[in-house]
Amino acid sequence: MSFVTIRPETFSNLEDKVIVITGGATGIGAVAVTELLSAGAKVVLGDVKAPDPAPTDDRFTFIHTDVTKYDAVVNLFATASAAHGRIDHAISNAGLVEIGQLFATGESDDAIREPPTTAVLDVNLKGTIFVTRVAVHYLRRSLVRNASTQSDASILLVSSVAGFGNWPGLFQYSASKHGVMGLFHSTKDFLYGSEGIRINVVLPNMTDTQMVTGVITAYKANGVPINEPKHVANTFLHSLSNDVNSEAFYVSGGKTYEIEKRLDEVKSQWLGQLLFDELMAGQQALGAGSNWTKRKGGQ
Repeated sequence: MSFVTIRPETFSNLEDKVIVITGGATGIGAVAVTELLSAGAKVVLGDVKAPDPAPTDDRFTFIHTDVTKYDAVVNLFATASAAHGRIDHAISNAGLVEIGQLFATGESDDAIREPPTTAVLDVNLKGTIFVTRVAVHYLRRSLVRNASTQSDASILLVSSVAGFGNWPGLFQYSASKHGVMGLFHSTKDFLYGSEGIRINVVLPNMTDTQMVTGVITAYKANGVPINEPKHVANTFLHSLSNDVNSEAFYVSGGKTYEIEKRLDEVKSQWLGQLLFDELMAGQQALGAGSNWTKRKGGQ
């Protein structure tokens, strides 16, 4: 991994840029909204609840948005595009922590007949897929329509330390955040090469928000470094305001690291040259995946 220097002076590059963000009513997202507005950006927030208190800045717009509802995600981006005539960047930040205990079914067979909630998967993964798909459409349109004034567009996904670590008990949360990394890996070269749209991902370690009040005490008691929300939010702004692409930013103890590029460099050592060559040959044969993907209706 490599240490990333966050330079707040670059955030001024976001002045007058239109940013669509989901999940920004509380926590890291709320701090990111504040930081974006301070940088002079125009922010369109989609969330299931309005921020309280809401920013009074006239560059801020709130649109009620449930990211698990595709029509709601389309409405968010369509409204932002119509209001501002462009969209420069999108941040998919809406998320839920683990709900319930997946394997706590007890002794009776009756309990297993009740399906578990999939709300965590629906918000964290399905919602991210919806946001990414719709964002690509509107960013593509914006780049074309504003070719004389817009030369950059990007998407920022939000995964988690649980997107690459082993976290017993966080079953659906870990699966969802690993899924976000799968989406990132499959789009990072494709989107920039075919659409000119940058895509990056942020993976925060333990961050002091209301989502983790039940466990953060143990972190503090054991002297484990934790993030403040601003540390992660500033990494958001770094991704948007600098010309970076296909980077995975791990934020831990208030510091930011890029963790993907070095992994790519040593993959041949990890697999061995023969298996690495087979992997690369397979990826080349697959190309953009059009010869593997089924059409609608299974054709």
